[in-house]
Amino acid sequence: MRELKQTREEHDKAMSDLEASRRDLEEQLATVERQRIAIRELSVPIIDVWDDVLTLPLVGAIDSARAAEMTEKLLQRIADRGAEYVIIDLTGVDVVDTMTAAHLVRLTHAAKLLGAKCILTGVRPDVARTLVEIGVHLGGLMTLRTLKDGLRACLTMREADRISLRKKPGEGGDKGKKAEAPKDEGQDRAVSRGERRQRPPRPESSNGVSTAPSSMASSEDVGL
Repeated sequence: MRELKQTREEHDKAMSDLEASRRDLEEQLATVERQRIAIRELSVPIIDVWDDVLTLPLVGAIDSARAAEMTEKLLQRIADRGAEYVIIDLTGVDVVDTMTAAHLVRLTHAAKLLGAKCILTGVRPDVARTLVEIGVHLGGLMTLRTLKDGLRACLTMREADRISLRKKPGEGGDKGKKAEAPKDEGQDRAVSRGERRQRPPRPESSNGVSTAPSSMASSEDVGL
């Protein structure tokens, strides 16, 4: 009985130790999951730098999984915020290969389909040389030196778009019509004055009373 009691105590202690180890393992797994989510969020940081302007600063290597996640999040943010301009900053990217360049081109095309214009900034000399050597064509994508230059270009295009939207298409024609109206009225007045001048004066009698021609015929005209 004593041995059985001792064995039972040892078994309970082992079970308690195992339960404590399980709780520690679950806490460690939860910590790893939180770190993974934090790293995932930091790998695709999308920042609202201005009204209708988003920036996507990239750091490190870009693989297929990260590129897919980056595209999904950026397109969702563009749709949610109604952004019109996107700045993709490559200052923190050291190496760009053919696959990375293809991901960037597809990302810009997808953003363009949602009505957003993309600008590429922060291309390093090594990255630029690599892109030229591997023959990557960015498809007419605007490239600028720094993020500051990209933001300035976005604000300039944004102001130009606002000014073009304020202009009405029929505004010029209305002005022309309004300008021509006084000219036509003046011509009509001049013509009326000329007609009055060309009319012959009415004959006057000896007593100063005007004798206007009568529409009724006299007795001599009808042969009476």
